[in-house]
Amino acid sequence: MKKLLLLGGYGFIGTNILKYIDNFLSDEYSVVVFDRSLSHQHGLTFNCIEKVYEGDFSDKSILRTIFEMHKFDYVIHSISSTVPSTSINPRFDIETNLLPSIDLLDLLVEYNTPNIIYLSSGGAIYGDMFDYLPHKETDVVYPKSSYGVVKLAIEKYLFQYRELYQINPLILRLSNPYGLYHYSMRQGIINISLRCAITDKPFEVWGNGEAKKDYIFIDDFCYILFDMIHRGIKNEVFNIASNEIISVNEILAHIKIHFPRFSWSNIENKKNDISYFQLDTAKLINNIGKLKFTPFSVGLLNTIDWLKLAKAL
Repeated sequence: MKKLLLLGGYGFIGTNILKYIDNFLSDEYSVVVFDRSLSHQHGLTFNCIEKVYEGDFSDKSILRTIFEMHKFDYVIHSISSTVPSTSINPRFDIETNLLPSIDLLDLLVEYNTPNIIYLSSGGAIYGDMFDYLPHKETDVVYPKSSYGVVKLAIEKYLFQYRELYQINPLILRLSNPYGLYHYSMRQGIINISLRCAITDKPFEVWGNGEAKKDYIFIDDFCYILFDMIHRGIKNEVFNIASNEIISVNEILAHIKIHFPRFSWSNIENKKNDISYFQLDTAKLINNIGKLKFTPFSVGLLNTIDWLKLAKAL
């Protein structure tokens, strides 16, 4: 049985990774979870968890304790103290995301743990699309937010450590994920607007609502993640996306079908928001084959059902 260290294990993505392991891979993986606060657990329990650690990602002593107590086959880095909309202080981003990630890399080297999977960002890394062609992994990138700049810097350090210390990074530039276990009110337009609709609260849209982005149901991402792990793919950067491009206005129209009283208003767009992006997934398909993604209408219904059942408001 392989052992994973899941950083940010009770966040949206981390929780879904744990659920996926419980459902499909329970005899293959045991997981050590690290998270900033156990309150993020929301009463959920997972059979795959061996141990949980609570603490600040910036505290290297806690991470050192974890590595002293456990030998890991993989580290999944899914932790961030900011999101693009709150990423307005570059120094804070550097101190709480970049520097702790470098400390983590030093621990990987010290404790001979070479395999790390880093969950980067599609939209934040690339910036806006100027020619309306899907972004390829080889494109020159223009991050608009400090969040994106730091994500890119971490990617570069991962490959520097590859050259210097034989660390094996797998970098996944993920499009906009949505779905179950998304509790944040800071990021994720689909889940935030759904909570507004269910509670009969108005929703604020940045700009005119014509911004189009790629959205992927979280279950599809979890499948891809472990497929790549099982294939032994490493030392590469991959775009992860469904190629279903949807505008904000289209998302809200879908939601209004299920909640006729749902309403929204338009406010000034944020300067660091990406207005349009689509990821080229040819490299992904060439490595793991063509995938069947959950249609947006189906993923939305699944998310609505979970919100109603869990009362995750």
